[in-house]
Amino acid sequence: MFYMTRPLPNIFALPIVLYAIAYWMRGQQKPFIVCSGIAILVFRSELALFLGLLLAINLLQRQLSIDRLLKIALPAGVCILAASVLVDSFFWRRLLWPEGEVLWYNTILNKSSNWGTSPFLWYFYSALPRAMGASLLFVPIGCVLEPRIRPLALSALVFVLLYSVLPHKELRFIIYVFPVLNIAAACACQRIWMNCAKSTWHSCLALGSVGHLLLNVFVTVFLLVISGTNYPGGAALSRLHRLESATPNVSVHIANLAAQSGVSRFMEIRDEWTYSKDESMNYTQAEIARYTHLLVEAKNKHNTELWSSLQDDFDTLEFVDCFNSIGIQYNSLLPVRVKTKPCIGILKKRATTPPAILKEKTKTKVKKTKVLEPKPVTADPVPTVEIPKENKVPEAKEDQFLNLDDDDGIVATVEETSIELNANIDPEVDTPDAPTKEINFLELRNLALGQASRTSRAATKLKIRQIIEQHYRAKGKDIENDSSETMPKTTGATGGRPGIRQSVKSIIKQEKIKEMIEQIATMDLTRICDLEKTSTKDCLKQVIDKIDDENTKTK
Repeated sequence: MFYMTRPLPNIFALPIVLYAIAYWMRGQQKPFIVCSGIAILVFRSELALFLGLLLAINLLQRQLSIDRLLKIALPAGVCILAASVLVDSFFWRRLLWPEGEVLWYNTILNKSSNWGTSPFLWYFYSALPRAMGASLLFVPIGCVLEPRIRPLALSALVFVLLYSVLPHKELRFIIYVFPVLNIAAACACQRIWMNCAKSTWHSCLALGSVGHLLLNVFVTVFLLVISGTNYPGGAALSRLHRLESATPNVSVHIANLAAQSGVSRFMEIRDEWTYSKDESMNYTQAEIARYTHLLVEAKNKHNTELWSSLQDDFDTLEFVDCFNSIGIQYNSLLPVRVKTKPCIGILKKRATTPPAILKEKTKTKVKKTKVLEPKPVTADPVPTVEIPKENKVPEAKEDQFLNLDDDDGIVATVEETSIELNANIDPEVDTPDAPTKEINFLELRNLALGQASRTSRAATKLKIRQIIEQHYRAKGKDIENDSSETMPKTTGATGGRPGIRQSVKSIIKQEKIKEMIEQIATMDLTRICDLEKTSTKDCLKQVIDKIDDENTKTK
């Protein structure tokens, strides 16, 4: 399935090899030699081993003489070689015989191992079983029952054995032997089926020969599902197109792993976007300044080796997972589970406010606060605009407000976050349509795994609460102590702060919403929604409806 869409030399050579084998089986020597020459000289030189074995069989069986071989092979070989050199030299703009250069590099210099190595018998214990499936069991039976298939099948197996000498191995290098071995398996199945009426044993064998085809379909689909997780780069770029569908001018850098795992020129569907695959990227400040988005490799969810240089300028929108391993699960109808791990991170440049505008906003806010803030009667008010960097409450006042357990400590942090957000909003100065940072999958994932810091846990739970309330309001449901309602300040010993504090606390402490937040905080959204097609926010809304339905049924 993988190589059906791959325009590689092996795939181009495969139809020509099949024609050559068909001519060999029919005893048509001239077209067999011509097709073999094209496959060997133009596409893949290693086919000289496979097709050479078939030619040697013809010479040993005296079906072809050496004189006739030379009369056919020499003129055909010169013409084929000349055509290959002329055409490819024109396109490469230098004198070149491509397959000769490949043969020299891979075989003579033996540098193919630079691209990875595999054990000597890898083709036999890995490539052949994965490609043939259950049909591999019928190959030796076919060779025993059908003598005419033996020379062809043995030539294919000897070719695989000889080619195993090269340390660099790929399934595509031996893809030509699969149709041949399938012929041997088909001969076995045909003979078994013809004898199915002889006895009950023969009938069972016949059913097994048919059933193995269904098993092959199942294995193919299973391997296809696994292979579908091997393209995180393509999935990440598709996801970025959906996330930024309304953004006209995007400049995205595609890292090496993303470029190797699914990203192609066919995916560059936005004419106004800039796609870069610059391999010399070192992620310096000067280099990343040119890009609005990055698709970068993520060895883990934090990837501190790279993230430390990017976290100041970029936000992580999402992670895209890829294949990790296969596991066994006992609580599902399917006992096998495909495990994944984070592979590609989608990063977006953080929006920055120009210093001049930020300074002007600060001055305006301070001026307005001084005019509008009432003077307290009994105590000094707590400032609502000038907020210190460390939001620490003195111990005396902390005891005055709260007596919290560990969970309430998180709630208190959420309250502080909400208060500081409300204190910094000036409706007359701030732009009403300014975009707020929406919740993303990474925040929820870290929250569910318990890997978020205390502050980020509180901020994420605050976002979840806001989504719950927004969703309820959109459905026309009433919310007691809705956070969208404006609560009046009460002046007193604390300058009005306890009123707001108690209002937010009463919202968070609502049992229904609080329980819902805690449930969502431990959920794995990938088991509930297809995040490739659904945004994180919409997925949360589905979860809210699901929890509502379960609570209704319980009541």
